[in-house]
Amino acid sequence: MEVNTSVLSNADGSAELTMNGTKCLVSVSGPIEPKVRQELPTQASLEIIVRPSSGLSTTREKLLEDKLRSLLQSLIIRYKYPRQLIQIVIQFLVVDEQPEYTCNELNAAINGCYFALIDADMALYSSFASTSVCINSGNLIYDPTGDIIATSDSHHVICFSIEEGKVGKLLLLESAGEFTESQLFDLIAKSATTVEVLHKQQREAIETKIKKDYIWRGE
Repeated sequence: MEVNTSVLSNADGSAELTMNGTKCLVSVSGPIEPKVRQELPTQASLEIIVRPSSGLSTTREKLLEDKLRSLLQSLIIRYKYPRQLIQIVIQFLVVDEQPEYTCNELNAAINGCYFALIDADMALYSSFASTSVCINSGNLIYDPTGDIIATSDSHHVICFSIEEGKVGKLLLLESAGEFTESQLFDLIAKSATTVEVLHKQQREAIETKIKKDYIWRGE
């Protein structure tokens, strides 16, 4: 994972993330004034925009938007921003999977949103992190490339909340392909450790950002 934050000067928060050959740029604007049809009286409304690496947006990107909205609505403390709008834009720059798959893109978008929300100082109920995994001939393959996804029996994206450095709730599970119930439960259990390791990398990246943003003076 490679990440750079505060890469856009005209956004409240932004992050450029590269994972598994997929690169995306995420911007967060808000809280800002919404349009009348978007305004909610007791909490912030959430607008998610996904843009493909090439061409125009299709129903594929709309599906990604719906999945991200469902996830982020449960993570952002929206009642702190009543009658406001939080806009999140995900622009994919490089994609390492065939158009019929969204595994790596969804995974990169989720983790990119985390860094951009932190950069925007957005209030969150908890930290979160996701990982992608394939089942190939009964074996679990984490962080698969696009070629591996295309030849696997199934592929999955799993997102957990993180509380005090440990995995908390299962927030999202997107699965496609052929797999058994026991394989799925085994995958979820083993993915918890992978996500905890990823969260340590997230913390290191955030600590690096803080050191760059502030000048520390010794006593």
